[in-house]
Amino acid sequence: MYNNDNERLIFWKQQNDDATGMMCNPDAPRLDYSDRTEIINALPDLKGKQILELAAGIGRFTTYFASVAEHVTAIDFVDKFIEKNKRECSNCFNTTHLVADVMDLNFENESFNFVFINWLFMYLMDDEIRILGERINQWLKPEGLFFFRESCVSSSNPNRTHASTQYRDPKFYIDLLKSNFILLSQGNVAIYERNYNNPNQCWWLYQKNINCNSERIPRPALGGITELARPVQSLLEGPQSGI
Repeated sequence: MYNNDNERLIFWKQQNDDATGMMCNPDAPRLDYSDRTEIINALPDLKGKQILELAAGIGRFTTYFASVAEHVTAIDFVDKFIEKNKRECSNCFNTTHLVADVMDLNFENESFNFVFINWLFMYLMDDEIRILGERINQWLKPEGLFFFRESCVSSSNPNRTHASTQYRDPKFYIDLLKSNFILLSQGNVAIYERNYNNPNQCWWLYQKNINCNSERIPRPALGGITELARPVQSLLEGPQSGI
């Protein structure tokens, strides 16, 4: 893992603002479309929702969210990724883009219907995940939904591991989040099984647990299952955003 937040930022600033840079995998161009399609088809109906996308990167999912949601708030801590994301969303008028570290975010309670993460927790320490999970619970409206996907056990391509990443057992996330969320569904991204015999690209869909008794985490001083979606292949035609 990174020794500090600055090392993490330096690493990501060195990556290109394209699919290969986002995924740190030279196979990204041929995996990107299938990967995004599988994830989007696992999402709930997001029509008219207020969405928070953490670690949004260059807009790989942001453009889809903007096509169905009432509003999307896209966050990333790398300036050039957010600038690329803005360009991808240039025809969308329901998006807000912020350059910020996810651990510094400050939103009003019950601001969002849906929070989305694609590859973030594996770059955080255990306690950071616990704190962020608690904050996500607070940011979600009653019956709000939380979807996240992580590389578990190994990297997406098991032959290309990254020393700066924690490839946790899936049970770690289930155990850590069970006090704040209700698990609705889970699965894996099959394209990695077909290409690398890797079943551990895992995703989970949770609902906010309004009856949780966990201690509330204070805001940082810096201050901001429903029906599955129909197949979205047609929405993914056109410019290919990265992972």
